[in-house]
Order: sequence, then C-alpha cells, then structure tokens
Amino acid sequence: MVAATTDLSARAAARSAFAARVDAAAMPLLAGLVALSFMLRLAVGWLRATPNYFSDEYLYAELGRSLLESGRPLIRGVEVGFPALLQPVLTAPAWLIDDVAVSYRLIQGLGALAMSLAAVPAFLLARRVGASGPLALGVAAFTVAVPDLLFASWVVAEPFAYPLALAAVLCATSALVEPTRRNSMLFVLFAGLAAFARIQFAVLPACFFVAVVLVGLRERRVRSALREQALALGVFGGAALLTLAVGVTRVLGLYRSGLDGRADPLELLERAGVNGLVLAYSSGWILLPGALIGLALALARPQTRAELAFAAFAVTLAVALFLEAGVAGAVDHAQERYVFYVLPLAAVGFCLYAARGWPARMYLALVAVTLIAASAAAPLAGFSAAEGKAHSPLLLAAFRVEQWLGSAGTGSLAFAVAAALLCSLAVALSFRPRMGTAVALLLAVGAATATSVAAVAFDAQNATAVRRAFLPADPSWVDRAGLENVVLVRGPNGVRTEALEQLFWNRSVDRVALLPGAEQVDHVHAPRIKVAPDGGLLVDGRRVRNPLLVDGYAGTLRLADARRVAASPSFTLWEPRGEARLSLYLAGRYSDGWLSGAGRLHLWPERGRTVEGRLRLTLTAPAAGGPMTIRFLSSRSERRDVRLRPGVPETVEFEACSVGRWELTFVSDSRGFVGNRVVSAQSSEPVFVPSACRRPRAGVSTI
Repeated sequence: MVAATTDLSARAAARSAFAARVDAAAMPLLAGLVALSFMLRLAVGWLRATPNYFSDEYLYAELGRSLLESGRPLIRGVEVGFPALLQPVLTAPAWLIDDVAVSYRLIQGLGALAMSLAAVPAFLLARRVGASGPLALGVAAFTVAVPDLLFASWVVAEPFAYPLALAAVLCATSALVEPTRRNSMLFVLFAGLAAFARIQFAVLPACFFVAVVLVGLRERRVRSALREQALALGVFGGAALLTLAVGVTRVLGLYRSGLDGRADPLELLERAGVNGLVLAYSSGWILLPGALIGLALALARPQTRAELAFAAFAVTLAVALFLEAGVAGAVDHAQERYVFYVLPLAAVGFCLYAARGWPARMYLALVAVTLIAASAAAPLAGFSAAEGKAHSPLLLAAFRVEQWLGSAGTGSLAFAVAAALLCSLAVALSFRPRMGTAVALLLAVGAATATSVAAVAFDAQNATAVRRAFLPADPSWVDRAGLENVVLVRGPNGVRTEALEQLFWNRSVDRVALLPGAEQVDHVHAPRIKVAPDGGLLVDGRRVRNPLLVDGYAGTLRLADARRVAASPSFTLWEPRGEARLSLYLAGRYSDGWLSGAGRLHLWPERGRTVEGRLRLTLTAPAAGGPMTIRFLSSRSERRDVRLRPGVPETVEFEACSVGRWELTFVSDSRGFVGNRVVSAQSSEPVFVPSACRRPRAGVSTI
C-alpha cells in the first residue's frame, strides 16, 4: 500500500511538474488577456465621475498625499495607526501632479493594471495543480471577469491586494509541494506584501501552518512536514512575537475593532451564509458544484501532491476570510469585499474536478439542488436594499438589474432563475465531460462579465449623481480660490458623503472642526467648535482665523466681517478678516429652503453691542398639504403662532433686541418627508436689518 502510494505520488509529481511549465503558445494569449482587461477597466473606470465609497477612498487618498509631503501616514495632520500602507505608497507619486482630477485618473490606471495582473498568478496556479493551458487561460479570464474587478477604479487597496493574495496562494502551494528555501521565501514575501496591502491577509501565515499540518496528516508525516517548512514558519513566528511585543491593537491601528469578538457562532454562521450566497452569484454558479466536489476530492483522495497542497491552503484561507468578514467591518451587510479573493480558487477547484472526468454525478446533482434551494430561499432584494449593497459589487449589479426591470421582486427572480438554470446546466454537462468543461468555463466568464457590466453601470450612474448633487462644475473649487489651510466646519445633520467629497477634491482643506451637535466625518478625531458670546469660533481654546468651508446643508450660517469667496450646493467658502465670528445661524433650514420640524435661530451682536434690528422670513406651506401652524418662541419666552395656508407665502417679521446673543426657536404642528428628511414649510433665507429697538434693554428679546 505504501509502495503504491509512493509510485502514485512520483507519477503525480511528474505530471504536476509538466503541467506547471508554461507553454510558449499560452504566454502571448495571457499577455493579451491582461492588456484587454487593463484597457476595458481603465475605460469604464473613467466613466466614474467621482469617488463615493467613503470614508475609505478619502482615507487612502489622504494617506498617499501625506506620505508624499511628509513621509508619514497622516490624516489632516493626525498620525494614524494604519498598517496596510502599500496602496498609499504605490500611488503617492500620482499626487505629485497639482491637479486632483489628473491624480485620480492616474490612480485608477494603476488600479486597473494591478488588478488585471491577477490573471497571471491565477493562470500559474491552475497550471501548478495540473490544468491544461486552455483551462488555465479560462481560469485567468474568469479571474479578471468577476464583478469585483469594479474595485479597479476605486481608490482602495483591493486592486493591489487581489494579485498579491493569489500570488501568495501560488507560492504557498509551491512551497508545500516542493519545500525549498526559494519557495518558502517567495511565500513569505508575497504573504507579507498581501498583508501590507490589506491587513486581513495577516491570516496567511496561520493558514499556511494549518495547511502544512493537513498535508502532513494526509501523508502521515506531520513532523517531517513541519521541519520542511521551518524557515517560513520561523519567520512568521518571529513576526508574531514582534507583534505581541509591540501590541496587537497598536499594530492593527484603525482595524483593532476586528478584535471586539462581537459575534456568537450562530451569528457567524448566518453572516457566512449571506457572504457565501453573494459569492455564489458572483461565481456564476455553474462552476460552484464541481468546485466544491473537486476541493473535497483533492483533500480526501488527492491524485497529486499539488492538488492536496492547493486544496489544504485554499480551503483554510476561505474559512479564515469568511470568519474575518463575520467579525470585522459592516458585519450586518454582505461583505463581498472581504471574500471575493476565493473566486479564482473556486475556478481552480473546478479544474481539479473536471480533470477527473466529472465524477460523483449524484453528489454533483445534490450540491446543485442545495445551491438552487439556497438562492430561492434568500432573494437578493433583501440584501441590496439601502446601504446593504455598499460592500458588494454583485449586489450593486442586482440593484441595477432591478432598476432596469422596474421591480425589486422581478430582479431577484431573474437572478434566482439564472442561478437555477446554471446549476442545472452544470449537472447536464457532467454527462459530456470533454465538452462540458470548456462550456462551463465559457458560461462562467460570460455570467461574470454580464454581472460586471451591471455593477459598472450602477457605479457610474451613482457616481455621476453624487457629483451633480454635491460638487460644482469644478470639484476642486476651493483649491482654485487660492486659499490655504482651510478648515471644513461640519454642521449637525450634514451629509457625510458631501463633506468627504470636498475633502477628497480640495487638498487645501486640511482640517475638520465640528459645530455643536455635528458628527465625526470619519475615523479621525475632529475637534469641536465652541461659540463665544460674541459669536467667535474657538477650537481647542483658540480663536479661529483660518478660511472656513462651512457646511450649510441643514443650517444657514453667516459670518461677520468675512468675505464670501465661493459656494457649492451646500458649502460656502468664507475668508474672515481677522478672527472668524458668526453673525447668524439658523439651525434647521436646509440648503434647498425646507425647514425641519423644529429648529433654532441665533443672532450675535457686534463686540460690545446689543442685537438691535428686525428679522424677516418668508414662509410657505406645501401646496399639496393642509394649513399648518409654526410656533415661534424667543429667548425670553415670548411667543407667536404663525398660521400658513397651503402654497401661500407669508412674510413674518420679528423684533430682535438683546444684550448678547438673541435666540428664536420654532416648532411646526405639521410635518412630512422629502426624501429621508423630516420637513415642515419652505423658508427664504433670513434677513436681518439693523434698526433701533422700541424697547431695548439688557437680556430682553421682543417678537
């Protein structure tokens, strides 16, 4: 028995070595595939009018800029613990160009090239486990056709992590098959680079250790297997000890929340199910039944050591990635972004199954039926609604199909029917294995390409809508004004995406400060503004003198003794003449004129003076509604009820007389929705006209 196994291993090793040689005819085709993918991804990436996956895209852009300018990982002058710096390092030279738009397009080009290069390790990996040249090219084509190539045009780490992770799998497989010093160090190199691109790949050493044990157990020589990998395991062990000495939370930096352990086993299983279902759709379904059986057979009855090594490492890595997706990030949503790296591994697993002649047809049919039932039981519409699709190109594609078909239910049904047809076809093709393998790969590439088209269509449409809603014709409008060290002042209920758009496109906006009640714009702490009795703005106890980019989405603000330089849909750029000081703030008036259900207006006096004058507003109740009453209450509890008729403008005037700040609150008895905002009536911008008060006295306000 042992002799037979040894002979089989020798013959299998010979076949594997032969298959691993790259034939000259395949290389031009592989190069052409990479070039075609690069050109297509570059072209569709340039359809994307602006970044909108925030705060990540701003984070990576700002890190690249800071590394270029200071050599340190800074976000708005604050040093952040960010362990995955490969993308900022590689893209930093693009920020040498003074035009943000040109830098953005260059980074998209780098991403398109890097992600397209993933075809190379995918091809070599398929060849390494014994697939023929044409099949390996099919795996490479599938690798660059999956909808997750959408990330190629985003300012994120995935374009660089994708090829590096696949290269690490290739090197791990080679090191397990042939445990030479060269193979071990290549795996150490690519595992380190992958982790430097995305910290989630810090699990690669642990996966390698588990794979070594699995291979050793299967071959009944665990100790020998561990000794053969002593070099790689020793390097990883030293890195682990160094990490413990420095502190795991310090090394993880912004990603330390992944250690919170906020999931029990049932929650993890549920999240893995959601991510697995989304990934099944991204795979095109037709390869998946064969891939699962192929990996199982490679572990249980490997024909070559390369099969066993690949399956042991690929399965271990897939489990690790699914666990990470269940405990870190937006765990309540599908996190395809964390797990799509296993898609090419599934294609290689299918090749292992096809190479055996499509055996175990009954089990293939059982797996296919199970997958069909899962797709029918969990419609995609439930996952693609609202923010649920943010981290999944597949769900972006599903949502776009729903828009095309005009119904969420119809879109989900179309996807479920396609899944059922493709899984059924996988079973049918098993009876014609020679033809079936090529047809299955072609259909998988076609399904992935169709899904990619829908994902790109949604992303381009969404980016265009974001740019139109939040940016003027020149998105770098603040930079063009020629001001430096601009502070973005964020107000309560401001749109986070809009603030981050301004920060991405305008390098002169290098600080953020928060008005009372405003939320942080990202993971980097921003100080809160205190308003002095004279309206002066204080940050960390010091009066602000910088130019200000003021958020006016949910409040109307005016500065005293300041020049209004320019404006976007919701932001206004002010240049104070000396200290920045508020003169008027109406919290609860949106930039399009709608009033919220309740709010407050503040007036500040000139230094050493009283507030004396008249405040004028023109109010209009919605024409489609009924009458409404808005109650106004001054800071001295003096009240006025203003009755509004639908569609009829009503101008109201208030006498504002006070020593120090004067306030006026309002509450409406009738409210509705515009989008997701609670609103009452339309209001003009408040107009304050200084004039002598009839009865001004300290601490008294008059309506």
